[in-house]
Amino acid sequence: MLDGLFLHPKVIVELGMGDGRLLESLAMRDANSFYIGIEVNKEQCEQARARITLPNVAIMSDSFEDIVLTFPDGSVDRFMAVLPDPAFIDEKSESRWKPFYKTVYNKLKRGGTFQLIAEITDELLQPVDDKVYSKWAVWLESSLISIGFILKSRQEGAPMHYSSRCLDQFRGDPKRVRMTTLELGK
Repeated sequence: MLDGLFLHPKVIVELGMGDGRLLESLAMRDANSFYIGIEVNKEQCEQARARITLPNVAIMSDSFEDIVLTFPDGSVDRFMAVLPDPAFIDEKSESRWKPFYKTVYNKLKRGGTFQLIAEITDELLQPVDDKVYSKWAVWLESSLISIGFILKSRQEGAPMHYSSRCLDQFRGDPKRVRMTTLELGK
């Protein structure tokens, strides 16, 4: 699998690829890059492997924390995390997930990017007001900047051309599930 890191001009890694739809659509449009999808759910990986037969895609079923450690420092052009599990982005567990994102930072090439699409919801599933959303988005941004990332852009919502089961579901309730997309650089 790591051969793809050296045979293609760019390496893109999706952390927690879920059903693999996004990974597949991006890889279909960009045959010059090597795409690695990492997902701990073995069933979703098997479904994605059966569907995705592109030569520039590798699918790995394991903890992305463990797999990312095996990449050489400075070897990845882009990491993507779309709606990561709250354990990997929640404010209350920041001290647990920050070391992982420091590893992501180290694995990026100089000039590489990390795209994070995250969501905030109200504990009672009520609409998330603008103040709460803004405070959360600024906290998330500053937490990642403190690791070393440089903010390139922040937008509310997810890129419209991105599709996955969760993204499509969450877009259906934009008042109660507020998303932000951070584009961070090294």
